[in-house]
Amino acid sequence: MRRLLILAHLLIWAAAGPVYAEPAGFPVTVQHALGTTTVSSPPKRIVTIGWSVQDAVFALGFAPVAMPKHDMTDDGILPWDAPFVTDRNITLLEPGLIDFEEIAALRPDLILAVRSGVDAVSFQRLSRIASTVVYQSGPWLAGWQEQTLVAGAALGVADQAKALVEKTGDFLKDLGGRYPVLKDRTFVFGTYFNGASGIVVYLPADPRVAALNALGMKNPVVVEELAAANPGKFSASLSFEQSDRIDADLLVMWYGEGTREAAEAQPLFHTIAPVRQGGYVALDDPASVWSTSALSVLSIPYGFPRFMPRLAEAAERVARHRSE
Repeated sequence: MRRLLILAHLLIWAAAGPVYAEPAGFPVTVQHALGTTTVSSPPKRIVTIGWSVQDAVFALGFAPVAMPKHDMTDDGILPWDAPFVTDRNITLLEPGLIDFEEIAALRPDLILAVRSGVDAVSFQRLSRIASTVVYQSGPWLAGWQEQTLVAGAALGVADQAKALVEKTGDFLKDLGGRYPVLKDRTFVFGTYFNGASGIVVYLPADPRVAALNALGMKNPVVVEELAAANPGKFSASLSFEQSDRIDADLLVMWYGEGTREAAEAQPLFHTIAPVRQGGYVALDDPASVWSTSALSVLSIPYGFPRFMPRLAEAAERVARHRSE
């Protein structure tokens, strides 16, 4: 029943948006970090590469013929995409791998790789297959706004994409307003990989951090210092020996299979201030991990209504701890 309610909510979310007209004004030209791409006619066979851009394609009223496979579900389709997948013959591409021959066999007329690591060489190879559009910011840096706007431009529905970004931004703003306890709270968003000597800290350039900043939350000194020391990067490593630098109210950590236990087994992990004070939020179920990491105009309304109460509860625990 809960799954049905979530799917119904997503369908209502999509239906409540702009009424999408047929794409018009072709050819369209899209500028991006690796050049300029012209899409000569309304695309009919769209292939998406990397994270999340298929969400924008669905939300804008289109359906890709191929998109990345995700391990979190049995069928490889993210739960917020499932309501839009009417053709179960859609090709699911192996994540992290660009199989040029497989993509060519799909006969695409548009390849969207907006949040991806596609480099200049891969871009040239993909462009020989079909019109290819990548990120404007940098490899793996495109936030949900950029993904939506770039996809909308390539699909010929730029105005609709802009309206969808505004709608999602209003959703986040309204959601943040329901949890005043989070306003101006500082946070670190990170992860841990087995065998590492510390944690990965995401920086303000990362969409995870930017989304929480948009909700009124702040970056602590350690994040600002790491960002200054790593210009242009979206993450940096911080050893457990430096864990006393995590001067935040909240610590949010996403985990892959088995990594939460490994992180929490580190003695110094428990000396981190927000862990000691009750401000630790662990994301270890796939839906929570992906909806807060692969941010999009679909994953935000799916995941954040469940994520925000957990942040607020952690902030309240910290407040109680400090008042005792």
